Amino acid sequence: MDTTQFELVIFDCDGVLVDSEPILNRIFAEMLTEVGFPITYAETTRQFKGKSLKTCLEIIEQSYGKPLPKDFVERCKEREFAALRQELQPVSGITETLEQITLPKCVASNSNHRHIQLVLNLTGLIHNFQGKLYSANDVARPKPFPDVYLYAAQQMNTNPQNCVVIEDSVSGVQAAYKAGMTVFGYAHDHDGAALTAAGAKIIFNDMHKLPQLLYF
Repeated sequence: MDTTQFELVIFDCDGVLVDSEPILNRIFAEMLTEVGFPITYAETTRQFKGKSLKTCLEIIEQSYGKPLPKDFVERCKEREFAALRQELQPVSGITETLEQITLPKCVASNSNHRHIQLVLNLTGLIHNFQGKLYSANDVARPKPFPDVYLYAAQQMNTNPQNCVVIEDSVSGVQAAYKAGMTVFGYAHDHDGAALTAAGAKIIFNDMHKLPQLLYF
């Protein structure tokens, strides 16, 4: 019989469950450039991976020394939603992997509830997490602070030490590590060294491998 030391699997959302980050970073770069804050797709990917929208906007305004247009977020979201509806796919292998994991599972994301619900509905993954979606908007501070992970564990009645978190960003790994949880770093397009340095215990690059990592 397979056994595991874990009682709860907590998934980040963007980049772990859904392949949304290339879409969101492209739209963000396009919109910023259009309103006078020129930035490339590569720069948005490097600077903002895993950070909350509020943090990203603060960084932009500080970098350029001027405020963004008041309607920027609303316009950006409209374009993001249109692109996500046309292009969004689940992360490769995650659909089968979620079916194989019998442990309790939930989502803890820096994104807001509307975004989490949208992307999980679009990719057909929502049924795996009904009523178990937690956002940084539920707590005082976003990742890299541990608040949303501690909140998720509390809501799921699980000791943080018995939780394993699946993360793909440095800020997310830092948050889970600070929460006292075990972190598995999903590094599908890089070697994972930065995730290891942030506190990830295991690095893997194929979502199909996750069930065998959880059960031993």
